Amino acid sequence: MSLPTDITLTPLGDSYRIKPESVHGMLWLQTHFESSTWDLICGGKVRLTAESCRSLQTDAHQAGLQLCSIPAIPSL
Repeated sequence: MSLPTDITLTPLGDSYRIKPESVHGMLWLQTHFESSTWDLICGGKVRLTAESCRSLQTDAHQAGLQLCSIPAIPSL
């Protein structure tokens, strides 16, 4: 049985779109981003660099959140 996802990370070119999938994910993201970005976070409109994404993943896992990182599809 898999645990529910709190945050989804989707590759978009050289960045990753971050989208909260649970109340826990959104509350956790609110502790890491300025309040002026919360509406953008809720709408899945925030993008992170690969380095920032790795750092966020590490912090989120240490906090007990479940992340779903969608693999990038290589371009042909």
